[in-house]
Amino acid sequence: MANFITRQAGRINVHFLPHTRFRTKDLTIRLHIPQRREYVTPMAMLPYMWMNGTKSKPSTRDLMMAADELYGTVVRSGLGKRGEYQIMEVSANIPDVRAITRDHVVEQALALVCEVLLNHEAKTAAFSDDAVRQEIDLHRRRIEATRDDKMGYALQRCLAEVARGTAAALPRLGYLEDLEAIDADVLFDCYRTLLKEAEVHAYLVGPYQDADALSEQIIGQLSQVIGEGAMRSQLQVEPLRTGVETSFRHVTERQDVAQAQLDIGYRTGVNFSSDDYPAMLMMNGVLGGFAHSKLFLNVREKHSLAYTVWSHFDAMTGSLAVMTGIEPKQYEKALQIIEEQVTAIQAGNITDEEMAFTFRGLQNQYTVLLDQPSSLTSWHYNGVLCGQQREIETLLDQLQRVTKEDVVDAAKRLEPNTIYFLTGEGDAQ
Repeated sequence: MANFITRQAGRINVHFLPHTRFRTKDLTIRLHIPQRREYVTPMAMLPYMWMNGTKSKPSTRDLMMAADELYGTVVRSGLGKRGEYQIMEVSANIPDVRAITRDHVVEQALALVCEVLLNHEAKTAAFSDDAVRQEIDLHRRRIEATRDDKMGYALQRCLAEVARGTAAALPRLGYLEDLEAIDADVLFDCYRTLLKEAEVHAYLVGPYQDADALSEQIIGQLSQVIGEGAMRSQLQVEPLRTGVETSFRHVTERQDVAQAQLDIGYRTGVNFSSDDYPAMLMMNGVLGGFAHSKLFLNVREKHSLAYTVWSHFDAMTGSLAVMTGIEPKQYEKALQIIEEQVTAIQAGNITDEEMAFTFRGLQNQYTVLLDQPSSLTSWHYNGVLCGQQREIETLLDQLQRVTKEDVVDAAKRLEPNTIYFLTGEGDAQ
C-alpha cells in the first residue's frame, strides 16, 4: 500500500493517501489539544454541539439536507482521547460520483466540513442559550450512560488509576460536577481556545484526483479562521513511566451490578513508537487477547472463574489491563490464576501453537485495517501523536519475526500498578 503524503503549513497538516480500491472518499479534519482539568468537560462537549447548527445553516436539519444533496455524503463530528490529548473531529464520507456528474462534490463536501468546524458565532445556532442548555442535559446523559456498560466502565476506571497523576487519567467526556458551571460563554471561550491552540491534521483517503489542489483548498479554508501560525512545540505521546515510585493500589467501587468486574492494571513503558511494540502486541495476544490465550483457557475454561476474561493493551499510554467478569466470591482465586498466567509467560512457558495462533489473530486484525479508510486514518494518526510512523505491512513482518524470548522479555516489563474491583453494594469483598 502507498504511504501517506503530507503537506504542512504551520500547525495545519494535510495527509493524503491515494487508494483506488475504495468507492468512497474519506475526508477527516482532526484537532488535538492537551487535556487540562479546568476545561476537559466543556471541550468534550464541542464536537457534539457543532452539528446543531452554524451561522449560515442554523439547525441540524439544514446541515443534514446540505450533506444529502451531495449525492448522499455523510457528515459527522466526534470526540476522541489518546494519551493526554483530547481529539475533536469532523469527517465526511463522499461517494465517488465522477461517472455520473461533473459537479464539484468533493469541494462542496470540504466546504460543508469546514462550515461545521469553523462557522460559529457566540450566542448563535449551536452556541445559543437554548441549544447549550439542551446540550448540557444530553452531555449529562452521555456521562451517566458510561456506567451502563460495566466492563467498559471498569476498564476505563482501571486505566485511569494506572495513569493517576497525569492528564491521561482524565475521562474522555469530562465530569458531571462541571456541568453546573458551564454556559454558552464558557463553551464559546473553549471553542476559541481550541481554534487558537490545537494542532490540526486533515486526512484524505480514497480515489482523489488532484490531492495537491485539494490540499491547498484545505489549508486555505482552515487558515482563514485557525491561521497557519508556527507549529507549536507540543510533547509527543509517551508511555507512562515505569520503575518510578508509584504505590500499588487496590480500588473497590460499589454499584448495582449483575456480576463483579475485576481488572488488573500494569504499566509497561512501551507504546506505539517503541521498538518493543511488536513484542508487546504478541505478549498481550498470548496472555489474553484471543480465545486461545492463557487467560481464556485457564481462568474461564479450565477453572470456570470468569464469565469473560481478556487483556487490553493501550498503544498510547503503554498500559495493559486484564479484565474479568466474576462472582465476587471468586476474587482471590481469580487473582491467583491470573498472576499464574503472567508468571508462566515470564518463565518462558509458551508453546509454538500459542505463538502461531497469536500471530494469525493479529494478522487478521491488521489486514482488515487495510480495507477501511477510517482505520488507515486512525493508524497514521497514532504515528503523528507518538512521533513514529509504522506501516501495517512492516508491522506484520515484525510480528512474524517476534520470538518466544521477545515475548518473555515483554512480559517481564509488566509492572503491576492497580487492582480495580467493581462489585455489588452488599458484597463482602
